[in-house]
Amino acid sequence: MEYSKEVMMARDWILTSGIQNTGGTEKGGFNAWYDIKDDNYSFVYSEITGYGITTLLFINKFFDGNYLDKAREAAQWLERKALHPCGGVKTRYYLKALKESENYSFESENIYAFDNGMVLYGLINLYKIFRDEKYLELSERIAGFLLRKMKRPDGLFYAVYNARTNQKIDDNWKWSTQSGSYLAKLALGFTDLYEATKTREYKDTVIELSEAAMKFQDPSGRFITARTDRSTHLHPHMYSGEGLFYAGVRFNRKDLIESSVKAVRWALDNQAGDGGIPKKYVDNKFVNYYRSDALAQVIRLGSLQRELGYLAESDVEKLGKAKKCLLSFQLLDDEYQKGGFYYGYTLDGKKTDHINSWCTMFALQALISLERIGKKAGEENILEFFI
Repeated sequence: MEYSKEVMMARDWILTSGIQNTGGTEKGGFNAWYDIKDDNYSFVYSEITGYGITTLLFINKFFDGNYLDKAREAAQWLERKALHPCGGVKTRYYLKALKESENYSFESENIYAFDNGMVLYGLINLYKIFRDEKYLELSERIAGFLLRKMKRPDGLFYAVYNARTNQKIDDNWKWSTQSGSYLAKLALGFTDLYEATKTREYKDTVIELSEAAMKFQDPSGRFITARTDRSTHLHPHMYSGEGLFYAGVRFNRKDLIESSVKAVRWALDNQAGDGGIPKKYVDNKFVNYYRSDALAQVIRLGSLQRELGYLAESDVEKLGKAKKCLLSFQLLDDEYQKGGFYYGYTLDGKKTDHINSWCTMFALQALISLERIGKKAGEENILEFFI
């Protein structure tokens, strides 16, 4: 089927803009974003390189051409530059100094469970395509690290592990440094690893993780993503729903699916008049700024849920309104960066100058998923290569 010009521009930006390094020591790795104001990239990002592998496989599935070499180059960067001797993957290789680098840099040896889950998923997807034992071995190495060093007795994972001090970290600094429901998205990699190996521990991990994640959901459908103020960031809220839906469909667990559907409905029920969905809920009110990755997450998960019959036809109209808001973040007037998506707004209302890699990846998949609703265009597994 043919796709919209917005889809094609987003695809081309991912493939040709330079967001994936094509030469030098960082060849294959994906940069986090392109800074228009400074005309440069900030850091090469392991998590996003994991997403990048899955994105390239997704593009290869839906468009003519061969993008598999670029996916393999991404895996080579991860193995060459990001893999730590402990078995985990380091987070960010900084190309310039940023104030947050102390917490995330390769040198800090802080290793994030979520990042490793996204890399694991990308690598096991590569194994599914090539049946190259190297990718399976890397996947199992990362999975083993997560299970040995970061898994908690309650089924969740510690947010951070420091390989220098052997310390497991779970604190309240931000949602991504505390153990929470967003880690349900690790279910993607563990599910596919179980299907490749039939190792029971991987399936058990998915079920324990998913059941633990559901405990963070309140009756309205929203996931509590910060302990101190019981607030909800839309971005990790949707990560929670994504992991639960993937696990629920793959293992035929209706309770996990229902939890995910409630999460999407909560987001759509709180949609603003312009189609946007506020990025945060705190103190019984919304912070009415938008970020494109979270908008795309709602659109794509909602589209897939509708395609499988879990959302109503009336919800498609809401998804269409969210699409219009999402497209307002797409850059249209730059010769080299055209098609990429701005990140959006910070919590204090400042619009960033970043053309963002994962926002564009999520947007590409969201737009395609929405355009495919009802088309039944020969899709055997609509969850395959979920970014």
